[in-house]
Amino acid sequence: MPRNVLSLAVALFSCLLMCTHVQGECTLPSFESRNVVLSGSYSPGQTLPDGSALTFECLSGHTPVDSRATKSITCTKSQWTDLGLSCKKKSCGSPPEIVNGRYEISGILFGDTIKPICNTGYMLVGYGLDQRVCRDGGWDGRDPECEVVKCAAPPSIENGQLSDEPLESYEYSQVVTYRCNSGFSLSGSSNLHCSDDGTFKPDPPKCLDGCPKPEIPHAIRIGGRSPPYKIGHFIEYKCEDLYTLKGIKEIACRAGGWDPEPPKCIEPCRVPNFGGNVTLREEFSSKDLFPHGDKVAFKCKSGYEPVDSTVSRIATCEETKWTKLLLTCKEEKSSSSSAPLGAILGGIFGSGGLLLLGCFGVYMLVTKQSKRKQKVPTNEEGSL
Repeated sequence: MPRNVLSLAVALFSCLLMCTHVQGECTLPSFESRNVVLSGSYSPGQTLPDGSALTFECLSGHTPVDSRATKSITCTKSQWTDLGLSCKKKSCGSPPEIVNGRYEISGILFGDTIKPICNTGYMLVGYGLDQRVCRDGGWDGRDPECEVVKCAAPPSIENGQLSDEPLESYEYSQVVTYRCNSGFSLSGSSNLHCSDDGTFKPDPPKCLDGCPKPEIPHAIRIGGRSPPYKIGHFIEYKCEDLYTLKGIKEIACRAGGWDPEPPKCIEPCRVPNFGGNVTLREEFSSKDLFPHGDKVAFKCKSGYEPVDSTVSRIATCEETKWTKLLLTCKEEKSSSSSAPLGAILGGIFGSGGLLLLGCFGVYMLVTKQSKRKQKVPTNEEGSL
């Protein structure tokens, strides 16, 4: 009897081991598309036995789509129950208004950025305010401030000074003017303005003992002295071939600089191309460059005719660009379209009569009730 009891106990123990071995398991799930994360620490790929429960929460910067949704799942028969929790990005809401400025907004959800921009004549005050980010707790940083732009006194220049008494500070867009001492000429802009970044622009001018060498692309000096140029010196210019001089060719160095302003050499125009069905007339087609002021004439391509025969067919080169061409062309009407394609060969004329009709060349007479069809010989085949 004790031996039977022992055998039964061994059998029951073996059964328990087998039952434990076939118990259900679930692999750790992933719900990335729902913007959730597990509460607690687990190893990737970890398996959990039936009956295990997991709880999820929203990622940082996210909030539940439905606050009443279930946040836990349970491993049941080797499968997880459904998770109700799903999360979306938090909204930081519209940023506060900026006095004398505005925000450039890319969005107001978690991770989006806004950029403060001051109105013209104002500038941001403070460091690191060029951008704000929507964080988990709202917009980061502090609210920016836009203050009126002010410029410190402009720099002094050698051999020259400001036309007016300098101030301690200047407001946005306020202008100052420089002048040179007697016997010196001004090189650069005489007027500077207080710009939006709190500095005067452009760079201050220089006062030279004479005049700076003029820089005129494609110009050739044909008279006057070589540099350096003193008060009273003059220069005479001409332009390279195909370039056109604009301005006065002779200039003189005065106390205020070159008088008159140095001339310019205008580049020629390239061969015009107006596309469509127009082309240059033969007398212009051999040239590659056309000086400023040159005029060229156009015509319609072969097989085309003007849409309006009264419009101008001329284009003019004006400082490297061609004026608008008014000529437009259309396909010519076929000359054969109005020519007769057949003729009356004969017949009895009058009431109740019968006519004999014929077509030219490859044409054939087609009627609802043809009385007679006959090919009429062309001039190549003979005369009617």
